[in-house]
Amino acid sequence: LPIMKTSFLYCLTANHFQLVSLLLFSIGLLGVMTSKNLIKILISIEFMVNSINIIFVSFATYRANISYTGYSIAIFVSAISALVMAIGLYFIYHIYKKYGSIDISEVYKISKEKKC
Repeated sequence: LPIMKTSFLYCLTANHFQLVSLLLFSIGLLGVMTSKNLIKILISIEFMVNSINIIFVSFATYRANISYTGYSIAIFVSAISALVMAIGLYFIYHIYKKYGSIDISEVYKISKEKKC
């Protein structure tokens, strides 16, 4: 369906999507830097990857010529991200089985104690 000129979607530009992407990336970066829970860190990394996908799609949408490169890259990155998330959850599961916690500081402390 064509976007009507009275719709608010007509006013959205690539800059709006870039601003949302920057905000989402910043939230993800803040989560990676401040969280000690491995699952929260993994989710924060997923936020960062999704913000990059928003950038690819916005550039592909607002470019002058019709090209599906941005969409293709976004789909490829999403597929790789799903694979990385599955592997990350697998590692977190085994860390929990081995150390009994998914808190980074506790896992580090327990691993140091076991080596001595």
